Amino acid sequence: MKNKFLILSTVFTLLNCTFIYCGQVFLDQINELKLSNTPTDIILYDNAYIISSEFVYSVSINDPYNLISSEIREINSAKSIAFIGHYCYALKTSSIDVYDFSKSPIAKIREIDHNGNVIKIVINNGYLYALNESSGMQVYDVNIADFPVYKNTQIIPFNPTGIYISNNKAYISGMNGHLSIIDVTDKSKLPIVGTYTSGGNFYEPCIDGNTAYIPQGSSGVQVLDISKLPTPQHQINLFGRNNAHQVVASNFYIWVADDKSVESFYNDAPASYYFAGNFKFKEKINKMAVVDGKYIYVCTQDKYLRILKINYKY
Repeated sequence: MKNKFLILSTVFTLLNCTFIYCGQVFLDQINELKLSNTPTDIILYDNAYIISSEFVYSVSINDPYNLISSEIREINSAKSIAFIGHYCYALKTSSIDVYDFSKSPIAKIREIDHNGNVIKIVINNGYLYALNESSGMQVYDVNIADFPVYKNTQIIPFNPTGIYISNNKAYISGMNGHLSIIDVTDKSKLPIVGTYTSGGNFYEPCIDGNTAYIPQGSSGVQVLDISKLPTPQHQINLFGRNNAHQVVASNFYIWVADDKSVESFYNDAPASYYFAGNFKFKEKINKMAVVDGKYIYVCTQDKYLRILKINYKY
């Protein structure tokens, strides 16, 4: 009888862990930083670089309890930035400016003129990808970082909204719920190797292995299996509280930036996502970044950078 009781107790404990506790997270705000301007984007490199309408801010990530921050006044009015080595590429209204961070003060060394309206730049494996609403995806060779060379352009249907580079493919989200997948192995060709279309507008995608996460506002986050192209397969929708506009994948967790909350979903098996925890803010969230799976840096519209600590419970 005693052995039966122990077996039942063990089974109950395992079930309880599976459905309630395993993978649960608790988020605590441990620090915050008041900025001079509203932060609109955040890029992780050696530090967290916060983009605002005026300056770029550099904020340390090695010790979130004791933040070290500075205003990079040499870079102003940037819409997007990307790094390679000690060079920073900053997207401006009519050009992409190149800055040498090894100089003191930081020195602007070059400009790349771009045609149309570029909304985002990213650098991956020595190439810069510029997302242009007018002409599509432009590619530059920046292996010699202070001497960028234009390579090619791929036209994209619908107005693009975001880009993610993974495993030699560019995943570009767009208006009207459109996703274009471009093979960037051969920069002279840039063929479109997959597409997906759904209702509503897509925000910037996030790719984790063979899975694409695409925030779609009030419809939550679409989860797609991208292992078999040209046709990604819809798996599930993750629903946030109101308006999912950013996704970050970190280990087995999917972090969703909603209007005023950070939502967490745990994935311990294919398509087994379940709600794991959240943190609510009084002000709207613009962008977030997950640092080493331990902290979340959150940019809010009231001119703050707020730091959350992730506490896991298994």
